[in-house]
Amino acid sequence: PVRDDFTSLGSFGTVDQVAQMTILPKGEIAGIEGTESDMLKSESKKTGYFFDYTIKTQGQPKRHFRTIFSLVPGATGGAGSVLVTVTAQTSETKYSALKSMFDEIIGSYEFLKK
Repeated sequence: PVRDDFTSLGSFGTVDQVAQMTILPKGEIAGIEGTESDMLKSESKKTGYFFDYTIKTQGQPKRHFRTIFSLVPGATGGAGSVLVTVTAQTSETKYSALKSMFDEIIGSYEFLKK
């Protein structure tokens, strides 16, 4: 759950601000040196922030990620919402073969309103 005054994703910042604070510095957040991140696309649409990015960690293959951040009403129906994140990932070498499946999965996301 998030604070009651966080009523929309905009409460966390713009899609670009959220990307800069949470998506791109994953290596720094985890305390891993030698990590390179590249945001390919970020956009606000439907009811979420959508991110398409790659991360290369030293000694590991480059990974391709597709992530959604969404704020949905709390399960109890009371005050407060829940931040939901969905991420799909694969190695960059396999991404072109899986891209259409990733597009379908990410494109199908929507939360159900009660």
